[in-house]
Amino acid sequence: MKANWKWAIMFVAAIAFIACKGGNDPDPVDPEDEDFVSKVSVTDNSIAEWATLPAEFVVEAKCPADAALLGLKSVKVYADQLYVNVLVEPNMDDIVDLSWVPFHIYLNTDNSDATGGYGDEFLDANTDICMEGAVFGDGAAISWAPGVFKWWGEVGGSGWEWTDPSVEHSGDDAWGAMIGEGDLANCASQFVDGKIEIQFMRELVPATWSEEAFGIGFDIQQNWSSVGILPLVSPTDADANGHAKKLTVKIDMSK
Repeated sequence: MKANWKWAIMFVAAIAFIACKGGNDPDPVDPEDEDFVSKVSVTDNSIAEWATLPAEFVVEAKCPADAALLGLKSVKVYADQLYVNVLVEPNMDDIVDLSWVPFHIYLNTDNSDATGGYGDEFLDANTDICMEGAVFGDGAAISWAPGVFKWWGEVGGSGWEWTDPSVEHSGDDAWGAMIGEGDLANCASQFVDGKIEIQFMRELVPATWSEEAFGIGFDIQQNWSSVGILPLVSPTDADANGHAKKLTVKIDMSK
């Protein structure tokens, strides 16, 4: 319960940086939000607050026992006025190589099917933003410090189309990211009781955001291949992968 909006003042330069990279400028700071304090902290070595969050705004997905991929056991998501908060449990039986473990968050920021794509892991191919970072490195849990990429493919399309195909990318341009890995301000995580708690400020992710709700999905990888996806359902003859639509998160605008 410690993440205060006043800290965001420190990141004015970061907001300007994002504006230069592309996407939409964040909305002006509302003076009424100056004293807002998030119900979730990612610096307190505790995840106890998740038991007291308003249930009507917390969405959850659990991995079926017979799922095609078992690398993610469960995830909960809660969005308040300023932050997206995630509590995800990896299956360490499947996450055995901890040298570098990529974790992705896929966002339908505008809550619309008229933009975005990436039908490879979700039934709703409407992902606008992919956030990519590692949650384990060199054998230990590390802070998730993602790069932020936008969808460049066809609306409703598939494939790994997260960079401008007309440009040859390199480390010099953060491999085509709007925000390079480690450069997203006010994003942090902690590993507690076998779960990863993540928090990032919604408006620092450059995209068109719905003010009411957004879609979100996740994967975790080994050697850059997904071993866990959420949400996921039991496989069927028609869909051996058990793909599902992303979770829809309603934003809690209360103080």
